[in-house]
Amino acid sequence: MKYTFPALLWMALIFVSSSIPSEAFPEVSFWGWAKLIHLFYYCVLCFLVQRALYHQRKFPGLSRHSYLIGIVVATLYGATDEFHQMFTPGRHALVSDVLIDACGACIFLLGVKVFALMSPKETRN
Repeated sequence: MKYTFPALLWMALIFVSSSIPSEAFPEVSFWGWAKLIHLFYYCVLCFLVQRALYHQRKFPGLSRHSYLIGIVVATLYGATDEFHQMFTPGRHALVSDVLIDACGACIFLLGVKVFALMSPKETRN
């Protein structure tokens, strides 16, 4: 539960923020602001899901494939979130937002790979 709770809490945050009607949002002049929020939300969600899966010990396959499953879970949650927005006043369900959510999840994986490549390797003698 130590690793699962933050992922569930983050999912709840996404759900609550998707429940806010569009007229309640402040006007932002920066065009891509909403898209950047999507990228951030789902990058963090992928990280939290991956971490929860990696640290569980009951199902070794989930742990072994935690990065891929994290991306899939974040993307599917993004799709359900877009469906949820269909019922929120002034909000719309957009396939492009699901794709941006998937990109956010992939950014996490890209960051992990870049970090691994930049980490110092042990020298062999």
